[in-house]
Amino acid sequence: MVHLRTIFATLMLIVLVTALAFYNTSAINQIGTQLLTRLEKDETNREQSSIRTLLMKNVGESVINKAGNHQRQRQNNLSRLNQNASRDIKDIQKRQQNGFAQLSQEAFHDKCPQRRNITLEDIEMKQLPDNLYKLAPEVFDQFPKTFLEGYSNPCWKQGGDQIRCLPKLFLAGVAKCGTTDLYLKVASHPLIIHAKEKEPSWWTRNRYDRKQGEHKPVGSFFGYLHEFDKLANKMKSHQDADTEVQKLITVDGSPSTFWDNVFWRKYVSPECTKGPTYVIADVIRAILPKTKIIAIFRNPTDRLYSDYMFTGGRARTPQTFHEHVLKSTASFDSCLESGGNLRSCIYKNFNGQHGHVGHDHLVMLMKGLYSVHAREWLYAFPREQLMFIRFEDWYSKCKQILPEIYSFLELDSLMSTQIDKICAKKNPTRKKNSKGPMLNATRTILNKFYQVSRQELAQITGDMNFLWDEWT
Repeated sequence: MVHLRTIFATLMLIVLVTALAFYNTSAINQIGTQLLTRLEKDETNREQSSIRTLLMKNVGESVINKAGNHQRQRQNNLSRLNQNASRDIKDIQKRQQNGFAQLSQEAFHDKCPQRRNITLEDIEMKQLPDNLYKLAPEVFDQFPKTFLEGYSNPCWKQGGDQIRCLPKLFLAGVAKCGTTDLYLKVASHPLIIHAKEKEPSWWTRNRYDRKQGEHKPVGSFFGYLHEFDKLANKMKSHQDADTEVQKLITVDGSPSTFWDNVFWRKYVSPECTKGPTYVIADVIRAILPKTKIIAIFRNPTDRLYSDYMFTGGRARTPQTFHEHVLKSTASFDSCLESGGNLRSCIYKNFNGQHGHVGHDHLVMLMKGLYSVHAREWLYAFPREQLMFIRFEDWYSKCKQILPEIYSFLELDSLMSTQIDKICAKKNPTRKKNSKGPMLNATRTILNKFYQVSRQELAQITGDMNFLWDEWT
């Protein structure tokens, strides 16, 4: 279009020259000036268009070059991390095995006071070890001396006729292991009374001031007791030796109770450099010696990926997961290489800021080291008071496992039709990952990283299915 206008202007100049004899000089000058201005404007437009095109080309090439350089640098870094992970994986497993050997042959602690089981008499006589008392003073100071006799659930009278209760069952585990589905189905038994919330998370989190890491006022313990008011009120209204009420129990379904000991460093002696002498399992054992614990575990490799994708946004992909795994496994291996064992590396820098070895705020390797957490509970409780379930078995064999759970809890058995109905329930909170499967390279790294822990879990539980051989 610009060129057509130029041609038109040129023709008009020719016409102008031809018309010199017919027009006066001033008119000719005026027309000539307008046409020359038109030509200059068109030329300027063409130059500006060429300059814009050149600038866009140069800027585009610069952006593309920078993006390419960034991508190449990222790929080089990942390549080095992958090479290191592949080269060091056997050393990592060897160091983990050495770490488990230390756990089996030595005390958990270097200069810490020796760990011992606590009795109700110790609480009554106020003979608690300092490192244990500091973990839960609001509990030990307010705890009742005796429970109501003849009832399955631990309850007691307070202030006259008021009844308070704590849970008979802790249904724990780790996030993304099916804890919600397990809770909903198990708690469908007519003798199990639901708490106000499925996950109060009181023992490990909500009894602390998260910013300061300090215990909240003693009132928080009574707040936790209110979670079980439904059972307490039912017992209060049926205190005439009602045998059905005596069988009732309630449950705390917080997964974090099993593994999370966030603020341990604030409440133990400074010389405890390899982890706490006592953990939440010891506190619960001291006040609820007859309680029962059910923990459900999923293949740790799949659990980690599911947790990463479930809690993240669109920016989380199999590739970003791979990068975080490489960094976290390198961090954990560095701790093992410096002389730590699996337990000490889990608790190292675990100081309430969610910062610890092998954790970059997005990938928490330590949750999947189930054997270390299981050891804490097995040290505190008799084996017959703990039940361990595989996530994979739960979803494929619910009709077989659910009656076993009710038997473990000493509850009345249900008819097969009732079991079928309960197992047919769908968990509304399940969310599928839409980003695709994890990379094969990531799966290989994680399978090898968790291998020693899986072997240890199979050993201490006596169940070889916890090797997850079919998934590795």
